[in-house]
Amino acid sequence: MANRSERLSLRERNKLRTRQEILDATLEVFNEDGFAGTSIDKIAELGGISKGTVYVYFPDGLNDIYREIYADITGRLLKTTEEVRAKISDPRRRIVAMAEALLKLSEVPTYGRFYSVLSPELRPVLTPVVGLASKQFVISIAADLKETLGDSASEAQCTALAELIVGSMREAARIVSEVPSKKDSLIAALRRIVSSIAAEYVSEEP
Repeated sequence: MANRSERLSLRERNKLRTRQEILDATLEVFNEDGFAGTSIDKIAELGGISKGTVYVYFPDGLNDIYREIYADITGRLLKTTEEVRAKISDPRRRIVAMAEALLKLSEVPTYGRFYSVLSPELRPVLTPVVGLASKQFVISIAADLKETLGDSASEAQCTALAELIVGSMREAARIVSEVPSKKDSLIAALRRIVSSIAAEYVSEEP
């Protein structure tokens, strides 16, 4: 049976290609010029298309484009972490693996700088999609911590710890998007944090 891509007509494939080219061009412009310097004019010029074509695919202009890019990056990240976690039995190792996936994505300039830069102007635009990955990370990490700590920590404590860990991951991602060479040291630091949490709670057991 033919898969979906094989069933698509030439016209549909061309539309998907054009849409992706617009998204790719936007990331390139954003990477070079930042939020303030990105415009439909620059995107159209880099993509070799007209401004009108950009608006055909994204009627709300940059707002539509930014939301789709952010949602796409989030989807890739969650898919990757889900696949990685499924292969790891140690819950502490699963937590670190999630950080590794996030920082690996963040060290790719076009992805990392966009995903980590939430300027006051950009945040309202991304409200429908921002935070989805963080919420899922908190849920997964809280479950991992509960599995690790057992009765020595309540679910509320595990959730609070997970929120702090995810906050650290997000900050690490921002740092790596600017200085990729720091990735390994940040992963090592996070590994120590997770190990320290486990050791502290276990030591407090009666």
